[in-house]
Amino acid sequence: MNQEQILRVNKIAEFFWLLIILCCVIATSYFIWRDGWEQQKQTVVLPLLAAAWYGFRRFFRKKLERGSAGQND
Repeated sequence: MNQEQILRVNKIAEFFWLLIILCCVIATSYFIWRDGWEQQKQTVVLPLLAAAWYGFRRFFRKKLERGSAGQND
């Protein structure tokens, strides 16, 4: 894989994690609405984990972009 393909795959992975965050927030909101906060407060962890994975993906993509920009100089 060349550098451009790797960056494209990383952007797709970022988008995937944004969708996962959205799904987790919707599901968590529904479960809290349906069962109440006391029953479902642990489900708040799921969107937070997805957000952490998104953050890692974004950080490493930005790092990769900076590295490839330095090689092109």
